[in-house]
Amino acid sequence: MTRHWTGRCGLGIAMVAGAAGVAGSAGAGDLYVAANAGQIWHFDTATGTMDSPVSCGATVEGLALQGRDVLAASTDGTIYRIDLDTGAFEDFYPVDGQPLSLARWGNTLYLTTVNGDMQWLNADDGSVIDTYYVHDALQATMLFGNRIFTGSHSTAVYASPVGEMDFQFFTACGGSVNSITTNGVDVVIGALQGTVYIYDATHGGYKGTWNVQSDCVGVAFVDDRLFIAGSDGKIHRMNLDNGAIEQTYNTGMAITAVVAAEACAADFNGDGAINTLDFLAFLNAWNSRDGSADFDGNGAINTQDVLVFLNAYTAGCE
Repeated sequence: MTRHWTGRCGLGIAMVAGAAGVAGSAGAGDLYVAANAGQIWHFDTATGTMDSPVSCGATVEGLALQGRDVLAASTDGTIYRIDLDTGAFEDFYPVDGQPLSLARWGNTLYLTTVNGDMQWLNADDGSVIDTYYVHDALQATMLFGNRIFTGSHSTAVYASPVGEMDFQFFTACGGSVNSITTNGVDVVIGALQGTVYIYDATHGGYKGTWNVQSDCVGVAFVDDRLFIAGSDGKIHRMNLDNGAIEQTYNTGMAITAVVAAEACAADFNGDGAINTLDFLAFLNAWNSRDGSADFDGNGAINTQDVLVFLNAYTAGCE
């Protein structure tokens, strides 16, 4: 049996019965893949199976997750918000310029466009908080620690403290930056020419290079493995320690973007359990004014972050 919803895009959305939401339940081991001119799929990294497509009607260049929603930035100049549980389009809003990449920080979004700018947006309504012009078409964006990293086909990578929009040159790799992610220690860049570059996230020092048969339209870490997606429809699983390709899945679709399922926000210490250790870890980060304690993503660490964390802690994880 197939269920259908009609969203604000005015399109029918098909979902395979038994799947949990448009892109499945957001959990460890999952990727969300944009392909075939607007479809968004749930990709199970353990089995290589894909299910539960939804169509936005235009090519998706950037994906981000927020709670039980997926946000999709499409080439029609729109960001769509889709509920993962019901498949319904909850909202959409236009943006200035054709999107190239999207990343989320708290309740805000970082969007790059063909105009060579970085737009900092309110995730609720798309209103612009600030805009920074790098004058370079930024193809990829990710956040790590308290910094945002973005790169372009010019090979340059820029970085700025989150919330400050003050982008400075970070490094330049030998290829055209097409995607970017982190393993929690390094900045990992997927280049258009089929090369994965690894740089120290703190100092920008070069750490290594691996080759892959892909144009690297998307890269993401799941369970300590790097997943590299190409426009040829293939998703490669790489061991970043030695560059070995452990598995290749052929989706048969033209992939344009990927995003990994996020860990539960309340699991602050990342041990897979929600308990007082998470509460203590958050309080330690908050007391030391560590960037990870900015739980509401507004650029300031204050009592509001404690309240937001307590709400997440009380809600627990699904």
